[in-house]
Amino acid sequence: MRHHHDKANSGHKAAMAEVRQVVAEAKELSAAADGALTDKLATWVAGRYAIATRQLADNGELDWKLLRNLCHDLVDLRRGDHSAESLRIERERWEAEQAEKKADLEKQFWDWAKKNQDDICRGFKTQAEKLDLLREALFGEAVPDGPPPQRETANGCPNCQPESSNPIQVVEGG
Repeated sequence: MRHHHDKANSGHKAAMAEVRQVVAEAKELSAAADGALTDKLATWVAGRYAIATRQLADNGELDWKLLRNLCHDLVDLRRGDHSAESLRIERERWEAEQAEKKADLEKQFWDWAKKNQDDICRGFKTQAEKLDLLREALFGEAVPDGPPPQRETANGCPNCQPESSNPIQVVEGG
């Protein structure tokens, strides 16, 4: 009876040594992988499976069906990890694609605005011109408050100024 107890104790010590090794590796792997929960869980389960397998082997009762079931559990855990990683990669790709599309659309808009600047600003009226039109509509004639406003450009739009002071500019990289 004593011999069986020593053998069981020896098997337990060996299993504990394996567990300590698995835990140390799990900590190292978790630190390298920023501690993903399923990675820790898979490592923990793998350690438990190692102990169970060792105990079954020590008892001479290695149950291959049970071992296969344990392996299926591990495969399912890892498949979930791979799925999550694939989703993360796909999300990053989609976000980069969206940022690129936004930048392209903004560049197209500024190109269009610059090309159509005269059409955009055609018919622009200053505040003084609008007041004159309102006075004319209400009182029949325009009564200016002072000298007529001086237009800086042919179409009167203060935003349509020479190229050097044009506020509608394409911003590169922005």
